[in-house]
Amino acid sequence: MRPRHSWARYVRAAMEGPDAQRGAQTGGAQTGGAPGATGTVGTRTVGTGTVGTGTVGPGRHTPLSPLTRRRTTFLREKRRRHSPSVAVEPRHRDLRLVPAAATAWFTAAGVTRLDASFALLGAVVLATLALCSALGCLASGTVRRVAVLCVVPLAIATLVCAPASASLAARTAGPVSTAVQEQSTVTAVVHATSDATMISSDRFTGSSRFLVEGTLTAGTLDGVRFTARTPVVVIGPETWQSVASSDSVRTAGRLLPTKPGDRAAALLIAATSPHVTSPAGWTTVPAELRSDFSQLSSRLTGEGGLLPGMVIGDRSTLDENLEADMQTTGMTHLTAVSGANCSYLLAFVFLGARALRLPRLPSAVLGILALIGFVILVRPEPSVLRAALMGGIGVAAVLSGRGKVPLALLLLTVVVLLTIDPWLHASFAFMLSVAAAAGLILFGPVLASRLSRFMPLLIAQLVAVPVAAQLFCAPILTLLQPGLALYSVPANIAASPVVPIVTIVGMAAVALIAVAEPLAVPLVLVAGSGTAWVGAVATFFSSAPGATLPWLGGPAGVILTGILSATIVAAVMFGPRRRTLLRGAGGSVTPNPLPGHHRSKAPSGQRRIGALLWLAVGCAAGLAAVALWPPGRHDSGMWHIASCDVGQGDAFAVRTGERSVILIDTGPEPDAVDACLDRLAVDTVELLVLTHLHADHYGGIEGVPRDRTVKRILYSSSEPALPATVTGAAAQQTPPERLSAGMTGEHGDGGSYGRVSWTVLWPEAGAPADSENNSSAVLDVVIETDSAPAVAILLTGDLEEDAARALLSASPGLGERGIQILKVAHHGARNGGLDLAHSLKPRLAMISAGRDNDYGHPHPTITAGLAAAGITVARTDELGTFLVSIEDNSLRVHR
Repeated sequence: MRPRHSWARYVRAAMEGPDAQRGAQTGGAQTGGAPGATGTVGTRTVGTGTVGTGTVGPGRHTPLSPLTRRRTTFLREKRRRHSPSVAVEPRHRDLRLVPAAATAWFTAAGVTRLDASFALLGAVVLATLALCSALGCLASGTVRRVAVLCVVPLAIATLVCAPASASLAARTAGPVSTAVQEQSTVTAVVHATSDATMISSDRFTGSSRFLVEGTLTAGTLDGVRFTARTPVVVIGPETWQSVASSDSVRTAGRLLPTKPGDRAAALLIAATSPHVTSPAGWTTVPAELRSDFSQLSSRLTGEGGLLPGMVIGDRSTLDENLEADMQTTGMTHLTAVSGANCSYLLAFVFLGARALRLPRLPSAVLGILALIGFVILVRPEPSVLRAALMGGIGVAAVLSGRGKVPLALLLLTVVVLLTIDPWLHASFAFMLSVAAAAGLILFGPVLASRLSRFMPLLIAQLVAVPVAAQLFCAPILTLLQPGLALYSVPANIAASPVVPIVTIVGMAAVALIAVAEPLAVPLVLVAGSGTAWVGAVATFFSSAPGATLPWLGGPAGVILTGILSATIVAAVMFGPRRRTLLRGAGGSVTPNPLPGHHRSKAPSGQRRIGALLWLAVGCAAGLAAVALWPPGRHDSGMWHIASCDVGQGDAFAVRTGERSVILIDTGPEPDAVDACLDRLAVDTVELLVLTHLHADHYGGIEGVPRDRTVKRILYSSSEPALPATVTGAAAQQTPPERLSAGMTGEHGDGGSYGRVSWTVLWPEAGAPADSENNSSAVLDVVIETDSAPAVAILLTGDLEEDAARALLSASPGLGERGIQILKVAHHGARNGGLDLAHSLKPRLAMISAGRDNDYGHPHPTITAGLAAAGITVARTDELGTFLVSIEDNSLRVHR
């Protein structure tokens, strides 16, 4: 009986072509073949055929036996797996659960928008159809084929619908539904399910507001007590800042309806301070550990509060500037617990237990227990739930001998979680988690394989992970923040080596805090050094030129981003693959199926050096282009008016020179107006006008003088004194002056940017104002350029309908002359009316409002009235920051 290695040598010869066959002939001479012959195995001659064929006599080919083919495949895959320089692309992707996951997602999106009765009816209908399909599987022919295709999706839809109908019934039980529809005031007991988080300031008082998610469990309506189980979102004043998850809160406020499909069935606007009852017993241990770890890391490290966010998801101590830097560089996923943290923890515990020679089953149990404890500690965020459940199912699959099938695990996890909680379908955190995981599973290995042909495998994998996740998440991120993080990939690559260390060492520190806090100090210092590196990377890349590229927002931006991402993925996955060719005797050329085998080292090294040189040249050219022409700033000759996206507020800039503007209002937040002025390359504010003293118009004033000169400040108000925010910011530059009707001014030299003149039309001197809104300054601004007729702009603050009529009566010449651009008053609120638009007949109406704001701005009657009058409307809640250019006899709106 021949040795096994001899037989394997001939299989390898058949697989690798003529050159390798000669080696097989030399090594197999003892089988009876003569020297110089083609070599024999029994009566079969191994000739010059390609893989999978043998030769019996000249020119005659016969297929290899099944055993030989299996051996050939085994050797090929073994060598691919052990190749040190090339990543192996996955050959098998189980897509059978894709219809089930898609059905679960679509069903969840639909059923959460229905009433409980309709949801129950839908569940019954779907269950009936599923049962009919199951019976159809017993038939034959077309009926069976159709039934097999339908039975699983229908069963999944039923599983999602049935519990959702019960949840919907519980949400609306009792008098709560009626109270929400009537917007009644109730006394409520709310069980908090989240910590209080700061949201936008109150637009009238400027005071901070906080949001708490919870469940309304009891209350009093019209003197009658009731019980409920209604999920609500509570918005309260500064006194709500200390509310933590699991607290029981008693308060009073008004119930408002939410949008269909929202997780919360009602919005509770708290009118009183919360009366908090904290839980007692072991349930407080996770909260205490979180608090102790956050306090210890704050005392020991100076990394801006990043460590608690990366380890336990606590961002309460995160520095605002660092948070903005992380957002700019596409690293915000590191400031919160995600699926990666679960993966690191599960792998560390499982492999550690195996290193201690524990059997697989006890090691897996320890890993699952650690994962459950981690979820309890960091709280069940959507991304954490996805990763934890996927990890648990994966461990069960491995223990059962089925192996790891990541895509199937992801799809099964989606189905299970949407069945348990169908409202997850609308969670951006859940969508991003699923998209990132899908990118890493489907595209990451393929991209790493392609890149490993030009660079070392480790570097290829480091590059592939952030690129794959970014491409799959980009369309969703466009909805959250229109813009492209130019340095996202290099920033994430630079930060990635320390992330596992921070996670594992930080979790070990949390465990030691529960035993003895001093033992955790060294680990906190080590983890803190890692987060300091992450913070330094974010700061460095966010300060680079053109860190964020402007991008189209809304559905159009999502579609465009999706098309670009899909094009890149398709080009990489289905594009031409470069193969190493071997030239055999007689000039025949065959592809080498074993990467790294019989490959010339010198040409491979030359190819890699050449690829790296081209990469370096490309990076240098790109950085030079960015430095010489920052993409975040617009061409200085391309705009005359800018509407800054500052959220729920106003900030409009009228250009007076290459780097100078008149600024009308500042929005509610300093960082937002500062970023907009940076984007516009403004270093001089010739005139700052605060139309009135509501916080959404003056709250961002501290951001205006950052690295800029403010020459003059004018304001209008019904109040006798200025807020401290205004006086403090003005003290750095120039004292504010109260304006009145009749004041005028002129800026610009009449050159490329024209001459800008302005006149105050309202309020009239000495006229009493019945409200702060009606004391808004109204400015008539005229831009005169050499290349186009003069353009008149009316800036109206928050002027209401009655004051607008008085303005038209006091300025008859305004109606006779008309205007070209109208800033719609009060963010498009209904009380602003349409009198100005109908009387002045502008060609363009500008509306500044926050995306998905709580006030319903702009009101549909206003936008519909403007459209009916043939007036083009440009809105910041749809476009983000937009620019208006005067070109010949036209106005062009662009971003």
